[in-house]
Amino acid sequence: MVRVRGLSDSKKHNFLQAVFFILLACLAMYVFLQSPVFEVHEIKIFVNNDQLNLQQVSAQSYIALSGVILGNNIFKLNLNSGEEEISLLPMVKEVKITRRFPATVIIAVVERKPVALLPTNKGFIELDKEGIYLRKGQFSEIYLPVITGSGILEDNKKINSSFLDLQPGQKMSGKSITVALQVIDELPPALLNNLSEIHIDVQNRITIYTIDGIQGRFGLPEELYQKGDIFLQVLQQVHHGQEIKYIDINSFKAPVVKYMETSGQ
Repeated sequence: MVRVRGLSDSKKHNFLQAVFFILLACLAMYVFLQSPVFEVHEIKIFVNNDQLNLQQVSAQSYIALSGVILGNNIFKLNLNSGEEEISLLPMVKEVKITRRFPATVIIAVVERKPVALLPTNKGFIELDKEGIYLRKGQFSEIYLPVITGSGILEDNKKINSSFLDLQPGQKMSGKSITVALQVIDELPPALLNNLSEIHIDVQNRITIYTIDGIQGRFGLPEELYQKGDIFLQVLQQVHHGQEIKYIDINSFKAPVVKYMETSGQ
């Protein structure tokens, strides 16, 4: 007599087969993912889109904070934790850590750029365009204009009395600092690269000084790009040997040039 296998037995057999193959596939996948193919063999660091040499101090710092270690499995990296650690650095504006399979990690950092020096009772500090205190600065770095003026002291009496408590990463507040940073943001680049000082008084009137010591009186923070452009044009029209005391561009439509008395007007 021939026994016919029931439908339920067939389904049970097929189910067990499916479970077996799923477990086998999972095991194979686990072994594959644990293979040396996915061990980190290379770390690339880009700062403001430029690739760093891994021997640089800043590159080593970013690697240490990221938590990425050569030889670690690329899937086991905690990228979010690394990004959080790097983002705590005052110089860092944005950071993104990504995997490039099978064995490369990319750390992309956007660093804040210093645009000015602010004098304090403990020396100079560098500010970025948002007014963030980046680090201590040096006056010898003449490519950065110095922000000065009684207006700044008036706006920041409390801050200036407690500079010992200031830490990089803090934002410097005050109307006068805001105006000075506006000047830096709006002036023509050709003039900005030639500035040594930006002076703000208590009425927020602006006076600039070039590296050559020429004074520019810009008045209130209005139409700054136009005023800067006229200032450059006036400088180009001045004959060699004529010493300028100041160029008054309170109104960029009617600039006034004052020469040193020994040179005549």
